[in-house]
Amino acid sequence: MVRKITMLSVLEPFLSRPFFGLHLADISREIKQPHPTVRQHLNDLEKRGVLKKSIKGRLTIYSLNFDNPLIVHYLSICENSKIIAVSERYLILKEMVLFLNLNLFWMNTAVIFGSAVHDIKSVNDIDLLVCGKSGIEKVVDDFAEKINRKIHLVNVSSLGCVSPALKEEILKKHLIVQGTEGVVKWLIMKR
Repeated sequence: MVRKITMLSVLEPFLSRPFFGLHLADISREIKQPHPTVRQHLNDLEKRGVLKKSIKGRLTIYSLNFDNPLIVHYLSICENSKIIAVSERYLILKEMVLFLNLNLFWMNTAVIFGSAVHDIKSVNDIDLLVCGKSGIEKVVDDFAEKINRKIHLVNVSSLGCVSPALKEEILKKHLIVQGTEGVVKWLIMKR
């Protein structure tokens, strides 16, 4: 199956490392696309002001341009594309997204994080962050039994209540199910 690459899919490697500069080869390897295709999209994003390009010797390094007022929107679209792609690939995640959409209030934030993000088939538990008053605790256990996985629920009143260590863990491996724009802003805020 040939995966069609979109311009924003080249931003996906930056979602877990927004403060790092990435080399073309790293981005190309991570999204499994050829260098010329990736370079074309990276250069287009640089022209739009979404990325900054710097040259270090023979290496071209790309980094997010946090001065661009639309950076949160670009990253939010990329995050939404990522949750759609992963949910279409893994039925268990699709079920979890449906479960969360049916059981959370619209103003809640929900993020799946940790090892389940990259290997949902072989993990024993799923880490889930829910922000805001949700009342979901009552139904999580029933859903966990249904999917035959433990769900480790972290329920906080707001993203500001999340410890820096947990925030760092979430940044590395996450899928935003609900509240994408707010989570993106929180993740890329200055530490």
